[in-house]
Amino acid sequence: MLRKTFTVAAFAASALLATAAQAGPGVIIAPTAATVDTNGPGFGSITNTFDQSGLTIGYTAGVTNFDAYIASGPRHTTTFGGFEFFGNSGTSTLQVTYDLGSAKKINALALWNEESSGIGSLNLLTSLDGITFSSLATGLSPTDNPLAPYLADVFAFGNVSTRYVRFEASGCPQPIVGSFPACAIGEVAFRAGAVPEPASWAMMIAGFGLVGTMMRRRTAALA
Repeated sequence: MLRKTFTVAAFAASALLATAAQAGPGVIIAPTAATVDTNGPGFGSITNTFDQSGLTIGYTAGVTNFDAYIASGPRHTTTFGGFEFFGNSGTSTLQVTYDLGSAKKINALALWNEESSGIGSLNLLTSLDGITFSSLATGLSPTDNPLAPYLADVFAFGNVSTRYVRFEASGCPQPIVGSFPACAIGEVAFRAGAVPEPASWAMMIAGFGLVGTMMRRRTAALA
């Protein structure tokens, strides 16, 4: 029983350490993959919406400070080929699910809203398993950007642990003369939230304390 308790405590402590080792709060997190759920396959590659191909200033995911980067004014090109993604022609909605690669805490979205069609209204949902999604934000209103290299909108929200972030876009295209009839995305990125939260630090300290106690008891028993 002693050995079993020790093992469980050690596992809990190591798990919390692994969480703490994730990218620190405030840095940029980029998706590693994405799926076009509805009104695809569309035009262009959805990968172009998170590979920095259209940005005037690059960043290093997991390292670059999110707020400092946004403050530097990175713009997105208006060129479509190889840089942006559009849903199927004649549609006014689009659903895309972004995969962060593993569970992470996030607290903001940067969206470079494509300048000719874009997104009129945006709902965000999150999921840890890619199956069950919970609402994160509704009715976001991205900027109706002019026909020129465009800046990012930043939408902040409370810390949330997630691996998958789903975009439910509607109201497309935005009211710009000559817009292609579909939803479109330029680029997306996220800001890492606090990892771990204070409660998690308390759990970690308690876990280490339990491990230490178990080790002392085991040593005493052997003696």
